[in-house]
Amino acid sequence: MCRDYLAAYRNAIREHGPGFAATLWGTPATQTLRFAVMQDVAGGFAETSVLDLGCGDAALAFWLDQSGDRPSAYLGIDAIEDQVVHARSCLPDWAGVRVADLVDGDPLPADFNWVVISGTLNTMNDRDAHRVLDAAWKACGVGLVFNVLAEHPHSKWRDRDLGPARRHDVHALIAWAMERTPLVVCRQEYLEGHDATIAMRRA
Repeated sequence: MCRDYLAAYRNAIREHGPGFAATLWGTPATQTLRFAVMQDVAGGFAETSVLDLGCGDAALAFWLDQSGDRPSAYLGIDAIEDQVVHARSCLPDWAGVRVADLVDGDPLPADFNWVVISGTLNTMNDRDAHRVLDAAWKACGVGLVFNVLAEHPHSKWRDRDLGPARRHDVHALIAWAMERTPLVVCRQEYLEGHDATIAMRRA
């Protein structure tokens, strides 16, 4: 896999412009399903502060606003400036976005309850993904919730072309999470094993 985890996103921006298509999600329906699962395993985000890593067009902020689960504060971070500018033009007034590269080690703010990562890890190699997860866990005050494409999906997904993305070893990620806290939840049933969502809470 290409070391530059952003290459596919830059190509998508050139082809489609900023917005949903450049996030490389399959469909808006599956994206919002993943958001709902993240909301479920976290116990909701209302009245908490949320740091969204790899926010793309900040679709999570809009979804939380529409679902009535509005956090007290939201900051989205993305390395693709065009996406950040696009999101900033129409964000709810309680949300903000900024440009930063997660893999290059730009420091994360440490005053957020929840850190969420939706889809961002899928174009990263294991080393970079773990660096981002380590930083996210250190930054969160309450917990971390993230999703990845799962290494052992239902047979209907096994021959699916993932494009620039890759599957991750969910067992290894659960082990990584449980080394840090016993309060770990994993769900993988919602898309018949296509991906998995892991939530970790501080003990």
